[in-house]
Amino acid sequence: MNDLEQLKKALNLANAGGTLQQPMIDTVLQELIEVNNPLRQNLPRKTGSGSEWILNQRTSRGAGGAFVDDTDEPTETQASYAQKKFPYRTIIQRGKVTRKLQAVGKSLLDIETEEVDNALQAVRDAEEDAIINGDSVANPKQFNGMRKIIPAGQVVIAGTNGAPLSLELLDAAIDLNRGNPSMLIMSKKANRKLNGLLQAQQRFTDTMEVKGGFRLQNYNGIPIFRSTFVSETQVQGNANNCTDILVVDTSAVWVGELTPLKMLRLAQKSSQFSEFDIFEDITLVLANDIKASRLAGVTL
Repeated sequence: MNDLEQLKKALNLANAGGTLQQPMIDTVLQELIEVNNPLRQNLPRKTGSGSEWILNQRTSRGAGGAFVDDTDEPTETQASYAQKKFPYRTIIQRGKVTRKLQAVGKSLLDIETEEVDNALQAVRDAEEDAIINGDSVANPKQFNGMRKIIPAGQVVIAGTNGAPLSLELLDAAIDLNRGNPSMLIMSKKANRKLNGLLQAQQRFTDTMEVKGGFRLQNYNGIPIFRSTFVSETQVQGNANNCTDILVVDTSAVWVGELTPLKMLRLAQKSSQFSEFDIFEDITLVLANDIKASRLAGVTL
């Protein structure tokens, strides 16, 4: 066989050689969702029992102290009390991975593990959404979120038809919280508006470390938790581009856990696939009404 024939038989990329190449695929699965949950890690979680979290609140102390003469008998007064109930609700996500897909993908990544992680994040996202926006009237399967359980007397309205964010409005909402605020919860756009106001007044935007190792911006020493679940399209009067800012004292606001977040593998009923559930039974508790407040109607 001459040299020309040898060359013709040479394997090259332009012909069949490309088929024999093993493709190189990055083994890190890239997420198109946000997976950080600083709000979840910093809102306290307390173990509960029964069908709902029940607590008592003193709604009135009765008449105040009085001046008397040395022979006067004081008038007896009684405080008023009320009971509040926060029913537990279930958040669940079911995952399913076929046997063949797991076998095919095992050389690249553990597909089932990735699906478990994805289901966990789905439950966490549903939880954060409900903590802010939960409405048991619109959806009886939900618990009420902060926008519902913070009473009207603890809400600062920016304006009849909304109004731009100002430091005076934010300070008013913080002052309305008579606890020690430990969280400001707002949307990303509201956070940018706040940054603009601070820079205009040549004030620094400091950061601080919170539980979980997250470094967050703070306002007057209160860490700012940005959430994608704080709507930027709320309606206030004739404005439909409004948002909320929540001011929370975490000594009085927490997540009551009947069943902490867990995974349960379901019984194998087919050789073709395996299933699992990720679930939790929780509720949002506001123990003291005056230790949470909300700034509503901020236009963006």
